[in-house]
Amino acid sequence: MIEKLLENWLDSTNERSYQASFVQMLAAQGYCVLHSTRHCALEYGKDIIAITHDGVPCAFQLKGNPGGRLGLNEFRKDLQQQLIQLMSQPIVFPGIPEGVAHRSFLVSNGYFDEEVQRAVDDLNRGPYLSKLSLIGRGQLIVWARDLGISLWPSAIDNIRELLEIFLIDGRDLLPIKRLASILEEMFALRLSDTTLKAAQLERATSSAALLTGVATHQFAMEDNHYAVASAWCFFVVSAIASHERSNLKMSKKSNGSLLLAEQAVKDSLVALWNETQDREDLIEGNALAEPEVYRWRYTLLCGLFSVLWFFPASTSDDKKRRRAIAEWLNRRHESLFLWGEAAIPCFFALQQFLRTTATSVVRPDHELIGLFKAVIASNQPGNKHALPDPYYGFEDVGRALYGLKASDESSALKEETFAGSTYNAELLLQLMAKYNLKQPCQEGWPYFNRLGHKRFIPAQAWQYGRLRCRDGVEETRQYPSEYTWIKLCEEASIETCEYLPERLSAIPHLLLFWLIIAPHRLTSDVGRVLDAKLRFSFQHVIEADREGRAPA
Repeated sequence: MIEKLLENWLDSTNERSYQASFVQMLAAQGYCVLHSTRHCALEYGKDIIAITHDGVPCAFQLKGNPGGRLGLNEFRKDLQQQLIQLMSQPIVFPGIPEGVAHRSFLVSNGYFDEEVQRAVDDLNRGPYLSKLSLIGRGQLIVWARDLGISLWPSAIDNIRELLEIFLIDGRDLLPIKRLASILEEMFALRLSDTTLKAAQLERATSSAALLTGVATHQFAMEDNHYAVASAWCFFVVSAIASHERSNLKMSKKSNGSLLLAEQAVKDSLVALWNETQDREDLIEGNALAEPEVYRWRYTLLCGLFSVLWFFPASTSDDKKRRRAIAEWLNRRHESLFLWGEAAIPCFFALQQFLRTTATSVVRPDHELIGLFKAVIASNQPGNKHALPDPYYGFEDVGRALYGLKASDESSALKEETFAGSTYNAELLLQLMAKYNLKQPCQEGWPYFNRLGHKRFIPAQAWQYGRLRCRDGVEETRQYPSEYTWIKLCEEASIETCEYLPERLSAIPHLLLFWLIIAPHRLTSDVGRVLDAKLRFSFQHVIEADREGRAPA
């Protein structure tokens, strides 16, 4: 069944959809992938640039022939001139010396007609710098087997989950719980699983990377960039959690897979940004139903674009885009929507951007105070319209809010009361104390200390990377009526978190995205760590931008 699924994927995908999986195949075979284009204006003239384990540069041109054959007419008309350029033009890329001979490849998820193979043989007899090799559907299937599709879900329930993800409407939200179940089996993240050894973990990482690419096929075909980015981020977090549980250093090959997955997250967020810029409005689908979801989508975009701004920017295009994102985020946002505490990571991400880039603290201070007041006011004891806790996503909250047919989650939501407690007010208060906003803290304290302040602490750090974790402690803290400013500031200055994996905290932009995907993982401890890492690590970038020079 798994091999049939793989074949079906190859027979129904295009080059944009299978590219992320293909670079993972290259990495698993020891290639160092230097560049993977987003199928826009090609900065380096090649779809993929990689280096073999013995140091030979390679250039790959991808072609989509889902379920078909590449014939001679199509080859002559659409590809031959591109391939001549691929073979004759040297690879110009930082780190690749000039004049070094490279290898050229044409990759297709279909078959090559014999006439095409003969035409390629003729090209290879020409006076070009490199020879051209063909990689077709059969080779891709062999590589996928070698990559470890035998490690894909073995439990019947998870096979069903994989099929349902693969066949889902690509315009829907990513079914994150189904993906979680699959990745937890592959990475041995269930409490009953035996910890993976080094070789097993390396193989599981490569295999899970391929599965993530295959599972997101429908979303990629529909340009559902948020779903694709979420899946790759979840893959990275799961791989880090498994390495943390095994107490193993990440191998070079596994590290390469994670770097490519991080790039896939960035590419999807960039595609989302580009799509937003190309549209006159942000309306999606039925305009009559749009008012119900527009503000949710707008709030999510503010969070996602804030995350994208924090991604490392190495090229001129990256820096130009970062300036454009900053201009978009710095405008006034009238459509932000605090629909539940699960929305707070988006507000937190925007707050981090504003506080990092602002020349004046007036706006970020004002917006932080406003968010704090809104949360503590909404969740006061007895309030019938308290904010749902961060375990409920917008789809669940929206069904309950607009009287739609209840799902399992939204039906449970109606039976719960959220008044009298909160998960995020503590972090907001501590940030206010850190920024020396003493008066708003004093004014809000009588309302703040009426609330129970909840958080869940996983029993072990690796469990922070699980979507759901029952092994841990849910704490509720009740503050006294009086509290000293000095003690509050001391707590706000702590920038460590024992249950946050070190590898995850080392990539704060990805951790920030993880909190948007899994908002219940935002605690005051994690928020303080992120606040320190994001703002101070980007201080030199801001200073360089203001002075018009390259950052050190």
